[in-house]
Amino acid sequence: MQFTASSQSSLPSQAASSFRFGGHQTFALRIAWLPKAISEIAGGRDPLTNVDEGIVSLGLGKNMVEALRCWIEAFQIATKQESSWVLTPVGSLIFSPDDGLDPYLEDHSSSWILHWLISTNRKAPFFAWECMFNRWPAAEFSASAVLDAFQRESQLNAKPASMVSLKQHWEVFLHNYQPPRSSRSEDHLDSALSVLGLIQEVGERQNTQGKWEPIYAFDTGPKSGIPQQLFAFFIHDWWNNTFPAEQTVPIRELVGGRHSPGRILRMSESEILLRISDLAHSQPKAYQLTESTNLRQLHRMRRSDGQPELKAAYQTPRFV
Repeated sequence: MQFTASSQSSLPSQAASSFRFGGHQTFALRIAWLPKAISEIAGGRDPLTNVDEGIVSLGLGKNMVEALRCWIEAFQIATKQESSWVLTPVGSLIFSPDDGLDPYLEDHSSSWILHWLISTNRKAPFFAWECMFNRWPAAEFSASAVLDAFQRESQLNAKPASMVSLKQHWEVFLHNYQPPRSSRSEDHLDSALSVLGLIQEVGERQNTQGKWEPIYAFDTGPKSGIPQQLFAFFIHDWWNNTFPAEQTVPIRELVGGRHSPGRILRMSESEILLRISDLAHSQPKAYQLTESTNLRQLHRMRRSDGQPELKAAYQTPRFV
């Protein structure tokens, strides 16, 4: 499958070498890993730089420690400074073992936040998330079509990734989102993102080589699991990183712009409009919805980091 011209032209150019295809050691992020690593980092220790130390303090194998280091950065939970790792502001607010909003990833909102953070990572982005949530033009996809896109992007690198590495990157991405096999299964406890149900297997068909393969689809239905306060946080985060100097943005950018809530959350235009209208109605001193000839816009009365909204989203827990 080819990317549509419109989906490509809406994205700013970015050097292919800035995208990552590996580093996760073929392991998806496991829920049980995060509290261990965050507790160590918050205590001033560094189990991620010294792998041998991480093996002992985290109780993980060498490859798992290296994968965890990769995921901690990709999910923007912590960042490496000169001599140690430190929690990011959002990492500390949510996952701090002392006073975090959800240190053990028990609230459904935390899974949505992790999905948002890895999908909007601008410093060390994985190409799978860039490809699937920012560039993919259709609701459905297959492994062969995705791998074709991976290979084209990788060829732009000075040192292209091997097809084995590309397949592993795809499989790790998919494993992060695959839902549990049954309602009684505990498979979803393995990955913090699988509970979102964002990607579903919907059938199979023959590829260009005549082989049958699974077909997957994004869930584009209503996102009732996202509290309105959390949606407001996503708007602020996107706005501050995409249009930091603007007070007004077109609704179409919220729906289909790069790193936008519409793209990253796979949220329909009708739901975006409904939620924005609710924000403007319930918080008229914070938002205004304006409409002129063929142009609907959202006006933000003041800049915010969204943390008050983020805290409010946890006042009514939605347990995983």
